[in-house]
Amino acid sequence: MKIDKELEIDFIRAIQKSNSERTYREGGRIHKRCKNIESQFRFTPKVNEKIVLLNEKLKQEEKRVFYQYRLIEKQSNLMVVNKEIDDFNITVVLSYWNEKHYKKYEPSIEGNPFFETVNNFMDMQRGEIEYNQEPHNEHHDKAPFPEINHCYSFHNLYDHCHELTWFDIYNIDEVWMEIKVDYQFFRKIK
Repeated sequence: MKIDKELEIDFIRAIQKSNSERTYREGGRIHKRCKNIESQFRFTPKVNEKIVLLNEKLKQEEKRVFYQYRLIEKQSNLMVVNKEIDDFNITVVLSYWNEKHYKKYEPSIEGNPFFETVNNFMDMQRGEIEYNQEPHNEHHDKAPFPEINHCYSFHNLYDHCHELTWFDIYNIDEVWMEIKVDYQFFRKIK
């Protein structure tokens, strides 16, 4: 694959920012880079195998996070009832790592994820006591890899993270899911 070095550097720097922090120019560079990569990327048996494996690993991590999330949620609700805190927020952040490709173009990426996103898979689990493995194949007949059941994190990656191409998804070699909890304390002042 022929990669435009300058475009790749701009892309890597831009995706380190949240969508709302990016400039119009950065958005344009991301779009141009994605079009360039998409025109060259090919699904091979090796690529397909790795992407199927990624879905499976994301599903495994969702299950682990689901049960920890529920414990934290239960503890936090009890803290509210006991008036130890006034409220709380729980967020799941998903970080994607690659130790080879991106740091060749932007050395500052070393030791850091190349992309992060808030993962709202728990919204799909609302009210569930056990992890619900229902597939999230968007438009079942048009979804990529229809032969596998897509976990929500995988669906989110290819369908909602428009900054990333299948090439970027293929380049993921490590995922981190972090549960972030904000305890809230507030008082009214009269």
